[in-house]
Amino acid sequence: MRSRSGLLPCVVSLICIQAAAADPPGLELDHIWIVVTRDAPERAALEHAGLKIAPGVNRHDGQGTASVSSEFLNGYLELIWPDPTVPVSSGAERGVEKFKNRMNWRTSGWCPLGVGLRRVGAVTTLPFPTWTIAPDWMPPGAAIEILTARDDTKSPSFFIEPPVLAVNEEANRNLAENDPKRAALQHPIGVERLTEIRLVRPKEYQPCPVFSYLEKAALFKSSKGKEWAIEITFDGGREAQTKDLRPDLPLILHY
Repeated sequence: MRSRSGLLPCVVSLICIQAAAADPPGLELDHIWIVVTRDAPERAALEHAGLKIAPGVNRHDGQGTASVSSEFLNGYLELIWPDPTVPVSSGAERGVEKFKNRMNWRTSGWCPLGVGLRRVGAVTTLPFPTWTIAPDWMPPGAAIEILTARDDTKSPSFFIEPPVLAVNEEANRNLAENDPKRAALQHPIGVERLTEIRLVRPKEYQPCPVFSYLEKAALFKSSKGKEWAIEITFDGGREAQTKDLRPDLPLILHY
């Protein structure tokens, strides 16, 4: 969920992610967001873990949020927060309140995680109702398709990015050597691609139909835990390293 001026842009193996692209529902992982506090001081935990934060702050005019991100060849990890300096369009106030509840997830009971998907191949019809948002910051005619029900206060936010905003791995691989965007893809720990994700869900959480459908479609797997978290594996975990960023972030990295 970045502005158009941004960079090009729960355990599932690389094979599973690629298989999901070929099988219904014709979706694959695009990016992950975690709702954090204002100005994302939690970014320090990512940097300490060896991930680079892309330069600049993405302002989502009309939506009332801002974000920073770590970029990878085939996706990105975004830290997003409700920002009072970013304008909110009339009628979008409820969305800001949802982000505030997600930010305060430890006391509100909401989930702080979002999973962004992108369509691949033919457009398919999903077996549940969806709805769209098109805030001011997005290109004209583009919209985000939201899969999580409007009144769901417990589940992650699942959504589909419009093609104009989706990550393009081929374009990222073909960046010129002197392109400043390439530097954002160079992480101190050497990771390049998102290859596995696992959603850790509280024991009391009952998966909603969208959660169950996407998990069955091999877009992620899940396990039970004490509270919400996400495990991300890069490059198939080739270095056999793990960094647990809790409690700063509900995030565990494997690479």
